[in-house]
Amino acid sequence: MVKLRAYWLLSKPRVTLLVWLTTVAGLALGGWGQALQGGLIAATLIGSWLVIASANALNQAIEWRRDAQMPRTALRPIPSGLLAPMEGWVVGVLWGVLGVLTLALWVNAAVAWLGALSILLYAFAYTPLKPRTHFSTAIGAIPGAIPPMAGWVAAQGGFSLEAWLLFALQFVWQFPHFWAIAWLYRDDYARAGFRMLPYPDASAAATARLSLWYTLAMVAISLMFAPLITHGWLYLLGALTLGYWTLRAALHFVRAQDPAQGARSVLRSSVLYLPLLLIWMILTL
Repeated sequence: MVKLRAYWLLSKPRVTLLVWLTTVAGLALGGWGQALQGGLIAATLIGSWLVIASANALNQAIEWRRDAQMPRTALRPIPSGLLAPMEGWVVGVLWGVLGVLTLALWVNAAVAWLGALSILLYAFAYTPLKPRTHFSTAIGAIPGAIPPMAGWVAAQGGFSLEAWLLFALQFVWQFPHFWAIAWLYRDDYARAGFRMLPYPDASAAATARLSLWYTLAMVAISLMFAPLITHGWLYLLGALTLGYWTLRAALHFVRAQDPAQGARSVLRSSVLYLPLLLIWMILTL
């Protein structure tokens, strides 16, 4: 049981669940009004979970030595000694192969390629770049934005404007979310040699301003869905309400006398904003 729990933790289950739910949302949006086959739905959900878990497992297998230097990650399965690094590699590769094959055989080739691309970019571009450049966040945001697009493509069988808007929304969402985390844990990241702030020695004020600009871009992208949704006016009302709420959090970060409190405000709002917006999008189709 201890070993099984260690494998489960290797997938970063909370992160995997949040990202996987955006695939579910993309599938629901793309499949709305269609009679999707149960096999396609099951294969998309299983394959996408395995792909996301694979990327997270390989990430931990690659950077376990740095994880061991940070209190918030030192108890992960590999640095804590529950799993050997090679086990992380084997499990990560196995999950990835099974996930991509599942998508290729029972969904479609485009979704399988998206799954493979997300693993490669996350594990072998973003992860090794984290100690080298602050631009790693932008690289990591690409695989982070693929899941909702993959869900849409699974349902529709191809790409469309909606798929790219879903990608753009989640791509931009990641910047204020991860910069808030980067500011809160900047000492931990510095100790491990990770460069996660927007640029070298970025101050709280600079991080907050950039988070605000990206939040504005995210809200603007969210409004672009209105003409594509059946009850566009109702969607717009909800999108504006959520946008106002998350912008308030970003402004609080800019104006806060305690930057940590402002960063926590951005982090809380970002965790809730995306799922709430996607749910509202589905309800107003």
